[in-house]
Amino acid sequence: MRDGLPGVRGAIADAVEDPLVVVDDGRILDANRAFREWFDADEPTGEELAAVLGDHRQLYERIESGEEGVVQAEFPAGARTLEVQLSPVDDGGSRVGQLIHLHDETDREQRYGRLERQNEQLDRFASVISHDLRNPLDVALGRTNVLKERVDDTDVVEQLEQISDAHDRMRRIITDVLSLARDGKEVGAREPVRVAALAADAWATVATGDASLTVEADHTVSADRDRLAQAFENLFRNAVQHAGPGVTVTVGPLENGFYVADDGVGIPPEDRERVLEPGYTGSGSGTGLGLVIVENVVEAHGWELAVTAADTGGARFEVTGVGA
Repeated sequence: MRDGLPGVRGAIADAVEDPLVVVDDGRILDANRAFREWFDADEPTGEELAAVLGDHRQLYERIESGEEGVVQAEFPAGARTLEVQLSPVDDGGSRVGQLIHLHDETDREQRYGRLERQNEQLDRFASVISHDLRNPLDVALGRTNVLKERVDDTDVVEQLEQISDAHDRMRRIITDVLSLARDGKEVGAREPVRVAALAADAWATVATGDASLTVEADHTVSADRDRLAQAFENLFRNAVQHAGPGVTVTVGPLENGFYVADDGVGIPPEDRERVLEPGYTGSGSGTGLGLVIVENVVEAHGWELAVTAADTGGARFEVTGVGA
């Protein structure tokens, strides 16, 4: 057993992967296994810290200054990013030295770097989807609509309608994928938003056919207006797609939030968690991403989303934890 931290304390220190060293007046009182291995010091107790650190001048100067912070250090195995953490060491109320903890930040820095590169690739991917796919899709949809006007054969017109529907679905998929890629679980600046007015505006942007909207919630919430509108749009679109074109959708108040419900056939209890999974759709017309976007918007605001049954037996989506 070495002088310095004895017994169990020494065993615990040796189990720590980061270098730990106790210093008093520039001289090492104790060091754990990681410190000894990193700085090639078999038995540094009693030696000057400056001598043991050797060429790591920047690291030594940071420790000597008494300032915590991040330092780059070169080792035979490569460069490491170290965060210097300093703590006093007391023995019976008397200070006997200073504990230096060199927290290895290298892996986290590398993860950040990989994450930044992935985000850049995601932005490029989103740009390709937005421009290189949307443009030819719009051309195909436009040409199909022109053909529908020029053809008298009902069978051909019906097939062209199916092509148009497929193009529309592709465009919705592109829109949803872009939203997931670019917005994710982030929101912008919040502002006071009247639920009733925003719900009405969102309803006007969705192809709802013979469906009707009833708004009973008239309170104000603090939200990112655009993203909350996006959530309403997807909830309305989901109701029309799954409950039918004649569905009645209700936006109602909750004590700490609001709900969106319909009078359709509802969602079986065993499927209520699955409907929030990417790609899940109960019909061939959905993208399987709309409710994922809704959940992202809700969670980005710090709220909670629950899927349950409406009083009419239809589907009901409750957003709680909203506050004022």
